[in-house]
Amino acid sequence: MHGDGSPTMLRTSVAPPRRPDPMKEFRVVGKPVERLGARDKAIGTALYAGDLALPGTLYAKILRSPHPKARILSLDKSAAEAMPGVVAVMCADDVPDKRFGLLHSDEPIFAAGEVRYVGERVAAVAAEDAYTANAALKLIKVEYEVLDPVFDMEEALKPGAPLVHPEGAEFGPGFFFPTSLQPEGNVSFRDEIVDGDVEQGFRDADVIVEERYETAAAHQASIEPHVCVARFELDALTVWTSTQAPFNVQWSVAAALDIPMGSVRVVTMETGGGFGGKVSVMIEPVAAALAKRCRRPVQLTYTRQEELEDTRPRAQTITELKTGAKSDGTLLARQLRFLLDNGAYTDFGPGTVGGALAAARGPYRLPNVKFEGLAIYTNKFNTGAFRAPGFVQLTFALESHLDSLAARLGMSPVELRRKNALRAGDATFAGTKLKSDVLLHGLDLAANAIAEAGPPAPNTGWGVACGEWKTGGHPGGAYLTVKLDGTVTLVSGATDLSGSRTSLAQIVAEELALDISQVNAVTGDTLSVPLAPLSGGSMVTYNMANLLKKLCHRLREKLLDRASAALGVDMDALEIEGGSVRVREAPDKSISFAALGGSEPLTADSSQDTLAPTHAFAINAVKVSVDPDTGELRILRAIGIQDCGTAVNPQSVEGQITGGMVQALGQAVSEEIIFDHGRVANRGLADYRLLTAADLPSIETHLLEEEPGPDQALGVKGIGEPVHIPGVAAVANAVFAATGKRVRRTPLTPERVLRAAKEVTGD
Repeated sequence: MHGDGSPTMLRTSVAPPRRPDPMKEFRVVGKPVERLGARDKAIGTALYAGDLALPGTLYAKILRSPHPKARILSLDKSAAEAMPGVVAVMCADDVPDKRFGLLHSDEPIFAAGEVRYVGERVAAVAAEDAYTANAALKLIKVEYEVLDPVFDMEEALKPGAPLVHPEGAEFGPGFFFPTSLQPEGNVSFRDEIVDGDVEQGFRDADVIVEERYETAAAHQASIEPHVCVARFELDALTVWTSTQAPFNVQWSVAAALDIPMGSVRVVTMETGGGFGGKVSVMIEPVAAALAKRCRRPVQLTYTRQEELEDTRPRAQTITELKTGAKSDGTLLARQLRFLLDNGAYTDFGPGTVGGALAAARGPYRLPNVKFEGLAIYTNKFNTGAFRAPGFVQLTFALESHLDSLAARLGMSPVELRRKNALRAGDATFAGTKLKSDVLLHGLDLAANAIAEAGPPAPNTGWGVACGEWKTGGHPGGAYLTVKLDGTVTLVSGATDLSGSRTSLAQIVAEELALDISQVNAVTGDTLSVPLAPLSGGSMVTYNMANLLKKLCHRLREKLLDRASAALGVDMDALEIEGGSVRVREAPDKSISFAALGGSEPLTADSSQDTLAPTHAFAINAVKVSVDPDTGELRILRAIGIQDCGTAVNPQSVEGQITGGMVQALGQAVSEEIIFDHGRVANRGLADYRLLTAADLPSIETHLLEEEPGPDQALGVKGIGEPVHIPGVAAVANAVFAATGKRVRRTPLTPERVLRAAKEVTGD
């Protein structure tokens, strides 16, 4: 440490990173393009589910449990049903005894026999207006027998702890997992990874650091709450909803109501933010059940308080880890235990634990490891797939821990990372093999920026952190149609959450030699389009890029075949350019797409099985100042460096980096869901502090395109998740650099910063 509290690490002289050559072979891909639909959103003409006004619409409200764990002894809804303006009141007795869930089917539409968290759905009312529906909820009489709950993960693991689900419970397959689940007490999922000889690794180590880190629950805080409209007519349900996963909605509604999937049509509306919170299904089965009962459309919209109390926020976690290294910084061994608060139902808990645990080495060479991960039931709200689920929490621990190790070694944290970083030829946790030293180049880029900034002032410091992400494969399909005016329309079932529709249109334009203005991309409903990747896990553009290459090839063949007949020229002599097919050696001899598609429809469809995964790194550098008297910290600079492969739309990638870092900085500094005996204590966003523009610097973004993804996907990688992963850790490391004190729990509030100072100094 220097006298001003800054570590020596950030003064190391480094070589400039290698920059990739411009991607000259692309005409449309790789160029900044205005997002499709952006103007509609800006002027207020985009249509959201809450904007629908179907004739005869009823308005639904949900009665929720006031207890974290209780037996339902009786439920009397007669007074509510008799209230003028009320059309239906439903509870568990009024729906099939079926369950649904993202990974395993353990969640009922309404609590049956027992409630398991404050806010669980007990009954619902459909009325002529929202005021009447709310008033009717107060007339529903429920008698409870209060039971002993369990809120703490470590308490839930102890012998004799209250069980969230009864002994011997077994839950069927969910939307994603084809297997059943049988919990082990309060453990919904357990995973273990052992590689090498961890005990020998520790014996060989010169330095061993052992720490414990905790993260708070955090909310997606999408600007649009959960909202849907359901209508039942002609023995079929239509659901208009704000969702990231329309096919999950279709499956879940069908499963919950015990009807065929073919009887459920899901229409994806404009989605005002999701960040993983709209992957899971919560409101649609309720609205669908009421619509089926009433034979009228039903709208259900969450309040902001309901968003905080009963959606799927980021889970609380505990990470205990021990790492051993040689005196020169070579990492030798790591032992780690990762606990995740699943809440009352499974949702995405197993996926969160299993996915993150696989990356617990960090993006480094580490030969000997022993990792354990557990998803644990508690009597709190369900947690779910918030942007890069599990990776943000675990990376906070891993990258903070690495800086602690560097301090023990008297070594620069940047150099410790460079010494152990994965290099060309190394395998990533995703199973891919690196073709370049992209992680080293990203670290060098961060270190150069820090060095150029000069020595930090007292009580200020820089923090660096690295993250990584695996973008998984997902089966899907889509189709292309040449319209009468010669434009091409892409129809798929992928939700456009973050501009992916624009990127897909760019790929089609590239493959068919069109201008972007000649391509339209739309999202079809679940009965009109084949299965598509959900808009989550950074999967859409990566998976659809490969599919679109195949799809465009099929359409090209059809265009060339028709043009060959029309022009009397062999297909091999033709080329496509600007919405026409022309003779290569005589460009004036041509025929337009409009003419080729005018006589009969010209379409192409294609599908694909699951692709192999791809991998991406992210590096963040953050500078903070800390008030030594109050513990308040200010973010002075923030740099996001993204290994993005082919940046289909650089403007969109830069936007993702900016948004991902802003979200991470908020979770580092202020965002926290606070519980009081299992109840969410935050009252709206006034008590859940999101950062504003006044709290933030401009985000500096850097794109690294030197390590492309798989060739069949145009070198594309997933972006939405990795940009968000290292930010919390980077802030924690910056605070450590500024103060010499380590805060091991998020968020890094002034109270926690001061408490850490007192714990170290003994004040």
